[in-house]
This record gives sequence, C-alpha cells and structure tokens, in this order.
Amino acid sequence: MESVQTELNLNGLEFPDKETELTELEKKVFDLIPLGKENAVTGSYIATTLKIGERTLTDTVKKMRLKHYDIGSTTNDGYWRFKNPQEYMEYMNKAEKEHSGRGKVIEAMRLTPMARKITAEMNQTAKQKTRIKEQ
Repeated sequence: MESVQTELNLNGLEFPDKETELTELEKKVFDLIPLGKENAVTGSYIATTLKIGERTLTDTVKKMRLKHYDIGSTTNDGYWRFKNPQEYMEYMNKAEKEHSGRGKVIEAMRLTPMARKITAEMNQTAKQKTRIKEQ
C-alpha cells in the first residue's frame, strides 16, 4: 500500500512529517476534496463521482480525519481542505458547539418517559435475578 506524506507548516512552525497510509478509496476521496471552503464540493458530488453511497463517503471522511487529515465540512457547503488557520478554527468552533448540543440532547433523552420505563424494567429484572440467586 502506498503511503502519503503530510506536513503542517503554520506561520513558520515546522511539525514533523507524518507518514499516513490511506486506502485506495481514501486516496480517491482526498483527490476530490478541494482546498478552501469557497471551493467546497458536496458529498453527493463525491459519492456520485466515485459510485459510492453517501454513508460510505461520510464514514471514509471520518476515518481520514482520525488519520489527522484536515478536512472541513458543512451540510450546505460540502467538503473542503483547510487552506488557513481561520478556516480550521471556524470549523472546529462549529463542530465543538454541535458536539456539545448532541450531548445535551442525549442527556435529556435519558430522562424521557420511555427511558424511565426501561430503567424501571431493568431494575425489576435485576431484583428478580438477585432473589433467584439468594434462594
């Protein structure tokens, strides 16, 4: 498998080169993602071009980000590679707010009537198992 060299030079600061292996699909996706938010391409464009599903594309981009590739995205604009620190910071601020919002929704969902019912049923089942073991 061929490897790709990546490096970051931010305002004259040199970071070590990092050799990161990309799958064939990741290489194809990366080649279709332009530099700069103003050049962003939609997920449907990339998926159609590569004849893959949009869920496959989303999963592939996630894997690339986990490999430390600088890829930004929004629902409306599509995907792009960061061209400067400002684009990176704007993306990260938005992503952190969305993540925080999702966490709040998950916590609230744990207190819904259905969640309480499930908890009560699980507690009842656990009590019954304890009684059986004690006998």
